[in-house]
Amino acid sequence: LNIMSGLVTPDTGDVFFEGNTISDNKHLIGYVPQEIALYQDLSVKENFRFFSGIYGLSKKDAADRTAYIYDIMVLKDVHKTRIKNLSGGMKRRINIGVELLKDPKVLIMDESTVGIDLSARIGITDLVKKLNGEGITIVFTSHHMNELENICTDFYFLKDGRVVLAGDREEILEEHGESRTLEQIYSDIYRIVE
Repeated sequence: LNIMSGLVTPDTGDVFFEGNTISDNKHLIGYVPQEIALYQDLSVKENFRFFSGIYGLSKKDAADRTAYIYDIMVLKDVHKTRIKNLSGGMKRRINIGVELLKDPKVLIMDESTVGIDLSARIGITDLVKKLNGEGITIVFTSHHMNELENICTDFYFLKDGRVVLAGDREEILEEHGESRTLEQIYSDIYRIVE
C-alpha cells in the first residue's frame, strides 16, 4: 500500500497510474492509514484547515472541499470538537475526510474499520459505496471477509508480499467450488484454524 500510494519507492519495478509512474501522480492518490493520522488537540475544523494547507489548496478550494466532505460525511455538528473527544468511529471518518480534501481518483484505505463498533463500520462501508458511486476507485484492505464481500468488486489475496489469488467474487468461487465461501478460501490461504 505504501508503494501504491507513492510513500515508498519499490526495490524493483514501478507502479503506473493513468500512463505515468505513481511519483508523477501522487496528487491523484489518497491514502488513509490504519492509524489515526490527525492532531488530537485540534478541532475537526482546524485539522481540515491544516491539511488543506499541507495539500496546497487555495482558500476557495479548501472551503469547497471541506463543505462537500462535511456534507457527505455528516460532520457539521462536530466541526468545533477536538479530535481527542470524538469516538473511534468518528475519528476514522475524519481520517478519511482529510484524504478526500485532495479530491483523489484513487483512495487507498488500510484497515479503516479496525477497532470500531458495528454501527461505525456500517457507516464507513456505506461511505465507501457512495464514494465509489461518485467515480473514486477504492482500494480497501480488511480481514473481515463479510465486509469485503459487501463492498468489493475485485479481490486480491496477498501472502508474504505476493498476490496468491485474484479475481472477482464469482471467478474465485467458481475456481474453488461454489459451495465454498470467500471466508473459507481466506482461511485456507492463511491456514487459519478455527
